[in-house]
Amino acid sequence: MDRSPTAIHRRLHDLVGRCRAAGMHVTPQRLAVYRALLESDDHPSPEVLFRRVKKVMPSLSLATIYKALETLEQLGVIEEVATASDAKRFDANCEQHHHLVCTRCDKVVDLYDARFDRLTAPRSLGGFVVEELTVQVRGLCAACARQTRKSRRRRA
Repeated sequence: MDRSPTAIHRRLHDLVGRCRAAGMHVTPQRLAVYRALLESDDHPSPEVLFRRVKKVMPSLSLATIYKALETLEQLGVIEEVATASDAKRFDANCEQHHHLVCTRCDKVVDLYDARFDRLTAPRSLGGFVVEELTVQVRGLCAACARQTRKSRRRRA
């Protein structure tokens, strides 16, 4: 996803249009939360977003972050990313892509791979209608894998 200032400005402008079209107020809090997501590539949790946005909006509450995330998700400009833990994580990158999820540290990394893009769902899914197919690969990130190898060598 393009994180240049021009691209971020364009996406914020798009959010304003979507809010107005949905009859929603364009609030500074929604814009700040969305900007923080657009600028990040680490798929932050609401708590991480709270710490980041609070630096520029000290009166912001965690409840406001959750409400803004819910609204942004309803507007279709962000998506929740499933992780190995119960923690909610969010992504402003709504382009076709997949995720690598570390089962130890919960790191989430975008994965662009045309082989996964070509996957199709089986036709018979008991009446379930597939709207989108994404792949989530779970395992150990490079740092956690290195740490595991070091631990094994020490024990040997």
